[in-house]
Amino acid sequence: MVGLCGRIFASVLCVLFACCAAHAGAYLNKYTPSQLKVDLEFRYRMEYRDNFDFNESRDDEEVLHLRRTRVNLKYNPLKELMFFIQGQDARIDEDSNLNNALFENFFDVRQLYADYTDNVTFEPLQLNKVSLRAGRQELSYGAQRLIGGFNWSNVAQTFDAGKVGLHFVPAHVQIDFFGGDKTPLKAPREFDDLYDGSSRERFMGYYATAKAFGETLLEQYFLVRETDRNISFGPAGSGQVEDYTAGGRVKKTFKNGVDYEIEAARQFGEFRGKDVEAGMAVGIIGYTFVHAPWQPRTAFEFTYGSGDDDPTDDELNTFDNLYPTNHLFYGYIDFVSLQNTTQFHYQVMAKPHKKLKLQADWHAFYLDTVKDSYYNAARAVVRTAATSVDDHLGNEIDATADYKLNDYTAIQVGYSHFFAGDYLRETGADDDADFVYVQTTFSL
Repeated sequence: MVGLCGRIFASVLCVLFACCAAHAGAYLNKYTPSQLKVDLEFRYRMEYRDNFDFNESRDDEEVLHLRRTRVNLKYNPLKELMFFIQGQDARIDEDSNLNNALFENFFDVRQLYADYTDNVTFEPLQLNKVSLRAGRQELSYGAQRLIGGFNWSNVAQTFDAGKVGLHFVPAHVQIDFFGGDKTPLKAPREFDDLYDGSSRERFMGYYATAKAFGETLLEQYFLVRETDRNISFGPAGSGQVEDYTAGGRVKKTFKNGVDYEIEAARQFGEFRGKDVEAGMAVGIIGYTFVHAPWQPRTAFEFTYGSGDDDPTDDELNTFDNLYPTNHLFYGYIDFVSLQNTTQFHYQVMAKPHKKLKLQADWHAFYLDTVKDSYYNAARAVVRTAATSVDDHLGNEIDATADYKLNDYTAIQVGYSHFFAGDYLRETGADDDADFVYVQTTFSL
């Protein structure tokens, strides 16, 4: 307990550092040319983890110290042209027992791209702007269930890609076409070379966004993933993937406080000579007490990602979760992904103060089929059942508090507890897990 208190005290010191650094950053921008802007971000997160392997007999209690520094430079030599570079230094304390390569990437180039935007006129389609982006960049679309920056991670993810955006401003429509390679994350001290193809993962497609019918958000997408490296789908084996994902999303908030969101996608393609036939679906209904103090909101979510109930046949039915930010949706302890999963999720949140947001979540996780594997948030196989067992994976509670200290500094504190379900009890170790974190973020 003394050690844990010491870690919390260290995070408070990081807040004080951030406040001082913010003024230094603001001072720096005063004296840079008007075409050049410098942004700084420093993030420190202390994490306490216990029983992440569900086995209390093994000593895996761990306290992690994650530090991430980003420096952003944006240069606009012309109104239509912009160059952007983001340097990132990500580190973890050396006394960790984990694979440090998952948390570390010593000073490297996370993003490096050029943007060009030009106004055009094609009245029959109401097209009036075209944008081009080329280089290492973050791809993030929709709710990030399939494509996200995964910025909770100490390292996060990017793509060496190109993107063309067609903007139909009068019609409130935008269509992005993109394609490229996932950025390879090499050894922490090794430079992640641009466009070297060493990740052996290609990703392309289009994402269309529109607003219609009284500010209803409509999205439609088609995504292609091709790999030259083996991807594991549990009992179906490992192999190269070529899959296609077609789907859409609708989101709407009404003035009376009711909101809803629906997303569904079908997946097809090929995996090890098998036909891919998979799908996902999400439904959310929420209500915000818009006229009440604290503006409390409550919501219910149902999530489904298909699994493979016959790994020996000629079809792969496990949904490929692609490149998401799973941390946002399936419990903050990161035990679950959108693969072979059925989730029931209840959420309540409130804002007691304009700077403070409180949130509580309850998740109930089930496997779509016990004949497939259980996959974690990183889409890795955690456990595969050898016999017929119960499909209840477990439940999780999350409690979080976000506080905006000032214009530059934010603090987030969270606690999560995972209650092991019958599936874990019937297939091996089944002890509950705990997760505590304190995160401070300075940004300018």
